[in-house]
Amino acid sequence: MQTWDCHVHTYNGTETADDVLRAMDAVGLTRISFFSQHPGNIRELCPPPPAAEFRAAIDSAAAIQAADPDRIYALFWADPRTEGILDLVEYALVDRGLHGIKMIPNHWYASDEFLYPLYEKMEALGKPIHFHSGILYAFGDSSRFCRPVFYEALINFPRLKFAMAHISWPWTDECLALFGHFRSVAGTRQQGSRMWIDCSRGTPDVWRTDALHKATTFCQSGRLMYGTDTYPGSLPRSAPAMIQKDLDLLHGMGLSDEDIHQFFWGAAEALFDGKDD
Repeated sequence: MQTWDCHVHTYNGTETADDVLRAMDAVGLTRISFFSQHPGNIRELCPPPPAAEFRAAIDSAAAIQAADPDRIYALFWADPRTEGILDLVEYALVDRGLHGIKMIPNHWYASDEFLYPLYEKMEALGKPIHFHSGILYAFGDSSRFCRPVFYEALINFPRLKFAMAHISWPWTDECLALFGHFRSVAGTRQQGSRMWIDCSRGTPDVWRTDALHKATTFCQSGRLMYGTDTYPGSLPRSAPAMIQKDLDLLHGMGLSDEDIHQFFWGAAEALFDGKDD
């Protein structure tokens, strides 16, 4: 089975490319989305570090991607408050060939108008944004900035592709309602929406069956992506159980083999490599 883990972090930027590929091989992962290191203290309310530190993190992720660019899709973990952010995005996605950007709202909202030039830049480049959404256990007072409704402003950028992580748990119904809005604007029931949902955990097991059942019923499989929200060193321990649990749930819901393929591979492929709808 082709498997694309759409949500893998670096562990403080310490992995080598060999470390990443060995971890993937141990689990049988075909491809991962690999987030660059955030060089700042993301758990505290601090000004973003200098652009030079982000550039170094971009270079590190690009070097890991270069070891096997067909299996490792690196994304730039960006802080939109950084001075020269548009130049950094250009450097990451054009000069170094990364595949998109990752962001976590932290005392800013995705609806804030100061982000609009960044959204326009991502539209122009044709690359996606992978947002955190939902509660943030490891952070301080920042979960309130990550509720799904605050991403509704992206409706103003009809060519922007983006993903919402964790089915926005505990606001999963709100996340699906947002998906419905974007799908309505796209004018099609199954495809055409510019919004994807990263189903990496955040939903504990006691909620996961309900969340995945609602998501697969309401959204259809072509916009739902499998992910772990882990780092390479922990993939061999955590990913096999996560994959099996989700497989069992999806089979139990009666999903077809094609739907399961979309969940574990096709949706992520469409986000990054698909042609514009």
